[in-house]
Amino acid sequence: MAVVRANYVKKGRGERKITKANIRYIQERPGRDREKLTRPLFDSSGFIGRHEAYQFIDEAAKKGRYFYRLKLSPDPAREDTKRDLDMQKLTRSMMRSLEKRLKTDIPWAGALHDDHTQIRHVHILAAIPRRLQKYELETLIREATKISREQRRELDFGKERTKTPEHFIFSKTYRSGFIRNRTYLTAENHSQKPTSIRGVRTSQTHKSCTCPTCHFHQSHNSHGVHECISCGRILHKKRELSRERKGRAWDRSL
Repeated sequence: MAVVRANYVKKGRGERKITKANIRYIQERPGRDREKLTRPLFDSSGFIGRHEAYQFIDEAAKKGRYFYRLKLSPDPAREDTKRDLDMQKLTRSMMRSLEKRLKTDIPWAGALHDDHTQIRHVHILAAIPRRLQKYELETLIREATKISREQRRELDFGKERTKTPEHFIFSKTYRSGFIRNRTYLTAENHSQKPTSIRGVRTSQTHKSCTCPTCHFHQSHNSHGVHECISCGRILHKKRELSRERKGRAWDRSL
């Protein structure tokens, strides 16, 4: 299940200062080795700069909104198993569902943290018109979990469809009952028909025979004239049925 944590900034004189410091933190938190980083901020429409984030904070503070610090983290065992979920898409979907429930636009800014821990997460600062109830936060967690698992299924299903099955057919030279060359069919050439070599059908199950002259072991051909593929000697012919009329009756002979 996805994790969504939330706490809000208490109203007061230092409200704007605390929220702007939070923007700097989610954008510039040091990495795993304490190296300096500057992460891109994004919102519902795309990437934004720090100045734009400060601007929506000032406007929301004038309207008396509550500033919520949210943290979204998909389950690394069942949802973000390969660290390939689109975290921006996931965050936007979650925030749209919150706007739909509260029936109002919610300005927010977020940043992805995937460099100082194995569990990827997104920090979000949102200006919400009122305090969230406990059941609303629980609903938000369920929706974030649902969206994460849907995206996981889509990714896994897409990778399954791109797998190319490989089938092989027999072709070319036969030596001592073993096939020396194989032609592999992929998704690009699977529609091509198997080829045959000098009347030898390309199939996985076939009889074999040996030339009495050169003692070359080869695949048996029961259709038409079978010639030795080594010396050219005719090994056998297919018996044909002929009919000769004698009197009023037909006489069949082989």
